[in-house]
Amino acid sequence: MRKKNYAAFTSDLSAQRPDHIIIGSGIGGLTTAAWLAKGGKKVMVLERHYVPGGFTHVFKRKKGFQWDVGVHYVGNVGEEDSLKGLFDFITDGALEWESMGEVYDVAIIAGKRYEFRKGEEAFRTQMKHYFPKESEAIDAYIELINASNKRGAPFFLEKTFKPILQYTLGYFFRKRFQKYSQETTYEVLRSITDNPTLIAVLCAQCGNYGLTPKRSSFAAHALVIGHFMNGGYYPKGGAEQLWQRTIDTINNHGGSVYIKANVQEIVVKKNRVQGVRVDNSFIPCNSVISNVGVLNTFQKLLPEAYSQKYKIPTNTLERATAHFCLYVGLDASSEALQLPKHNIWWYAHTDTDAIINEATPENAAKQFAYISFPSAKDPLWEDTHPNTATIQAISVAHYDWFKAYEDQPWRNREDAYENMKEVFKEGMLNRLFELFPQIKPHVVVTEVSTPLSTKHFTNYQEGEIYGLAHTPERFTLPFLRSETKIKGLRLAGQDVTLVGVAGAMISGLLCATTILKFKSWKLFKQINGLDWKPDSA
Repeated sequence: MRKKNYAAFTSDLSAQRPDHIIIGSGIGGLTTAAWLAKGGKKVMVLERHYVPGGFTHVFKRKKGFQWDVGVHYVGNVGEEDSLKGLFDFITDGALEWESMGEVYDVAIIAGKRYEFRKGEEAFRTQMKHYFPKESEAIDAYIELINASNKRGAPFFLEKTFKPILQYTLGYFFRKRFQKYSQETTYEVLRSITDNPTLIAVLCAQCGNYGLTPKRSSFAAHALVIGHFMNGGYYPKGGAEQLWQRTIDTINNHGGSVYIKANVQEIVVKKNRVQGVRVDNSFIPCNSVISNVGVLNTFQKLLPEAYSQKYKIPTNTLERATAHFCLYVGLDASSEALQLPKHNIWWYAHTDTDAIINEATPENAAKQFAYISFPSAKDPLWEDTHPNTATIQAISVAHYDWFKAYEDQPWRNREDAYENMKEVFKEGMLNRLFELFPQIKPHVVVTEVSTPLSTKHFTNYQEGEIYGLAHTPERFTLPFLRSETKIKGLRLAGQDVTLVGVAGAMISGLLCATTILKFKSWKLFKQINGLDWKPDSA
């Protein structure tokens, strides 16, 4: 059994004086901690949950089954891809990736199958095979994706600028990006084609950023599509390898990670961070990095006066989507059951917005399903979990459906709530049996999570999994930056940049850069194969 590289928080730790405290051990916070620790800073990571990792952790159930909760696949980490070196840096090269193959996603829309193949030219060729009359539109689409993403790197780098650069050079970076960020995905696609099926296929992966085509920013869509253009990958050994290997790096460079550390307050005096109050203990530090989301930071950890003073409209910011998830355990191997590595995006018809917006607890699984096969993706699964397999099947869920039960205790809510879960389970199992009838006699474990489950474990107040919604407005919010106007308070996590493991990791890097400054560029030299300099980012 692997030795734990973290410990439970105790009041004795209040005697420590770290340079920097990171609240939340999601990959954004852990990335910041790893960079700072490698830069010679003394860091302490505080996690309220009983296991680290945020959405990179896994949970276990009877008969040895385990499932990831947020890492279904990661892009841009092949041997020649730019993010591979960044992951190697924060894990000291200990993290290995498994390719999902030439086909990494399959969309099934109104009964028809569409494959997403790795590589831009393979993607282009495949889409033109499905839509031979839409050749010009497909070329235009790829050109738009690349153009938007080219302007994305400077836009996110600008989030580290000091005010003098923020209001000069930063203005031009933001302006150039807004050409793409201020139109919806549907508006952009509708400008190049009027084929509703092509639009539905190109938007089939919209669940990766959690917003429908008519409401999402095209820039967010482009970044996510570009992220996976060279295929999907999965961590060998499972999603937990992300946080385990990163915490190893933090420990090896003098940092520490503590669980069951419920931070109640970021203590500020005269607009300067003093430290944090956790379980009635005060821990002083030079700076605090919050990796728990903008809303949690300003609504829960700071007095309301600060959000008012700095004009952060916490009561009107739109949260990302929530979800239902069915976790399935099978008593036969992925190979025996012929389960694929690729993900499946199943839609009842081509109107994606109607499917999501008009969903009900009763019909969600009948309208949309995202299906992932973690045991099939992980080449080490069979070594540790022989003759078993796992599936995760996700559909839309709106928080309002569950609001009546939010104050009831976890695992002890009333029958109406449990009945809602049961209806979803039966509907999603029927979908799985329709697509993979061979699994029906092998289902031995099932469990359903709802937005209340997400809220319980992550503290996102409406069960949102992607922080703030990826609308055009999101990319105009001036406070989504690495540094806040409170001296010594910084932000990391997907709210600062973009959804997902990669987005959160980049946010952690940007945050660390504001502290390490030019020393961070020296650290870049340790990243093999990464060609990223300050003047070319």
